[in-house]
Amino acid sequence: MTRFLALIAAACLAFAAQAGDTNDKPHDQGTQATAATFEALDRNADSQISKTEATTDAKLSDNFASLDTNGDGYLSKDEFMARGKI
Repeated sequence: MTRFLALIAAACLAFAAQAGDTNDKPHDQGTQATAATFEALDRNADSQISKTEATTDAKLSDNFASLDTNGDGYLSKDEFMARGKI
């Protein structure tokens, strides 16, 4: 009986720990949404967003120069993904 109660207690603690561990899930979903948005904006599928392609998103277009950290006139996927940190 003691072993059974210990097993139940351990299972409950493991379940509670797993249920409270949601820190990575919203980030993963946000990253997936961001990647999908990058793909949608990259109309010619050259793995970068031009100033012309960025005009379909007003906020992105307004911040294009500050996001284009290497100044090449295009947003790489890394530059695009970093926009949430600005």
